[in-house]
Amino acid sequence: MSHDDLSILLLGPIQARRADARLYLGTPRQREVLAVLAMRSGMVLSVAQIVDAIWVGRRPDSVENMVHTYIGRLRRVLEPPGRRPALARVLRSTRPGYTLDVPPEAVDIVRFERDVRAARAARSRAELAQALYLFQRGLAHWSGQALHEATGPLAEAERIRLTELRQDVLEEVTGLRLLLGDVEDVVAELRWMLVEHPMRERLWELLLVALGQTSRRAEALTAFQDARDTLADRLGVEPGHRLQDLHRRLLRSEPVTVRPWWERRVPV
Repeated sequence: MSHDDLSILLLGPIQARRADARLYLGTPRQREVLAVLAMRSGMVLSVAQIVDAIWVGRRPDSVENMVHTYIGRLRRVLEPPGRRPALARVLRSTRPGYTLDVPPEAVDIVRFERDVRAARAARSRAELAQALYLFQRGLAHWSGQALHEATGPLAEAERIRLTELRQDVLEEVTGLRLLLGDVEDVVAELRWMLVEHPMRERLWELLLVALGQTSRRAEALTAFQDARDTLADRLGVEPGHRLQDLHRRLLRSEPVTVRPWWERRVPV
């Protein structure tokens, strides 16, 4: 049987959908059990590994039995109605534990990362419009904070990794939009992003380029000083060499471009 109509969504609240129907996954801990299995889709995880991935410090009594109970409940949800024999092929009992047996693309994290890789490959071929489309398609998989409500160490580590990757992609999208001429809208968006991420030098670099390309060099020079003050006050460091190079170019009224920035990106 094919399970192509089953989707596991982790880039926001933990959800499962079959076709267009949202499946009820129960309590936050029960949803996190599914998330752990989905993050390791195709791998066999022992009950002890599942427990270690979710619970830290003092654990509930009979926590292993709780995992078995959650698995049983999830099986009843993930099985398509009237197709009970297919159930074990979705969430398998395999010594020494369990495995979620779904196609890799059933998990939205996989689809997001595939889109990012494809976008970077397209960009390396100078197919900028296609790269932008693929990056934006990847970002569309997000619906909130990754693994929302999951509190275990595996979810926390994955949340940090995915959030950083998403921010990298947002910056790469901004660079592509600059190359494609969408400058005015980018300036306003960069200012908003810098409110949330004032220590990310790449955002300051992009802002200087965007302002420089719209003949707003005075604003760009002011933005550089803002960047220098922010980095000095919060981190005790000077701007990096790329930001300083952009500053020198602006002082000399030389052209500024985003291209050297995005060419240094590496595939996920």
